[in-house]
Amino acid sequence: MWLIAMLKGGVRKSTSTMMLAFALAARGEDVLVIDADHGTQGVTDWATRVYAAGGELPFHVAQWSPRLGLLVPFIQQQQRETGARRILVDVGGEAPEVLRQVVLAADRVISPGGAEQGELSRLPATQSIVKPTGVRMSVLLTRVPAAYQGSARDARRDLTEDGYEVLKTEIPQSRDRYAHVWGTVPDDLGAYNALADELLKDE
Repeated sequence: MWLIAMLKGGVRKSTSTMMLAFALAARGEDVLVIDADHGTQGVTDWATRVYAAGGELPFHVAQWSPRLGLLVPFIQQQQRETGARRILVDVGGEAPEVLRQVVLAADRVISPGGAEQGELSRLPATQSIVKPTGVRMSVLLTRVPAAYQGSARDARRDLTEDGYEVLKTEIPQSRDRYAHVWGTVPDDLGAYNALADELLKDE
């Protein structure tokens, strides 16, 4: 189970979750995406738009909210019902209590954020929950103006010096490629293909 989690809103957690799910499904993975962001419900909105337009997702989606009880048993039930082997969980940006629940059952935490201090400022708060569990946590740099250059290079250096693991793949800021994918089944997954390959190879 991989968590897409950063205790900050607006860092592209839902986009990263869905695009990674598409990339994993394209590689033959049987994927279940859990929308545990009960505040914004970005995954649910995306999936609903696909089905409302007559489309179909190549993976399973389930929506969780606190009224359904504990998150981990909910995920286990959904996994049994779908038979999915790969689980991605989109965790709300302002929900540390949800992260505390689900990280206990996770294999990895992926924390997306732009290459600027404002977006990465909540990494320590996220790490403070994840680190005591021993679960591996990796930073995914997203919306970088130029991969491996400028602010992305500086952010990678600073994060590495601070002891964070930073994924090799960087998601470039590309309006042509990513601005219009919300609510669709995209043909071009861009750098998320490389991200899926990196994560699968690194298991």
